[in-house]
Amino acid sequence: MTDNILTKRASKPTSTPPTHWSQKRAFTIAIVLSGLIIVLIVMALSVVKYETHLMTGDTVLLELAPVDPRGFMQGDYMTLRYDLERDILERLATASNRDKSSDGYVIVALDEHNVGHFVRLADSHQPATLAHNEKAIHYRRRHSSIQIATNAYFFQEGNAEAFEAAEYGVFRLNDNGDPLLASLANEAFEVIEPKERSKTPLDSPPD
Repeated sequence: MTDNILTKRASKPTSTPPTHWSQKRAFTIAIVLSGLIIVLIVMALSVVKYETHLMTGDTVLLELAPVDPRGFMQGDYMTLRYDLERDILERLATASNRDKSSDGYVIVALDEHNVGHFVRLADSHQPATLAHNEKAIHYRRRHSSIQIATNAYFFQEGNAEAFEAAEYGVFRLNDNGDPLLASLANEAFEVIEPKERSKTPLDSPPD
């Protein structure tokens, strides 16, 4: 009888000792640090991508369209619209075979001031089909509106008066046709720089 009891006790599985609180804490800290490192890497890559786009993209100016004066200036930013959006909508209205909710490309011709003027629409980015003075700009259609780039330009509070002279959005266009708003320009095609109270000429037009 005693032998049977000893055998049952011996065969009973040994319970796992509880994990020490310091081990749990170390594991949690490691997870948090790993997540933080990933976030920092993603942010760094985004900054590098933005800076590269800003420094290497081709300069294209798009004429600004009038907006509701009540929403034009909001303290430290201004609402933007572009004449090119209207051109795209007008062309889409006559293109019944085009999916009106899809994205596409608008082909613009650059004049001597690098201002882009509507030429045609394209379903895909095909650089080989462009003339020497043409650029393809990616756009998105959402319901009844066209989105080419950001619809707001932020500036330091107190500089609103200087940007009231804006007539053009100055964009940097990458190899994929994605536009990045870099600054605003006046009717003389000069970048508005209220801090220095000076105006910088834009890049020379393409050959």
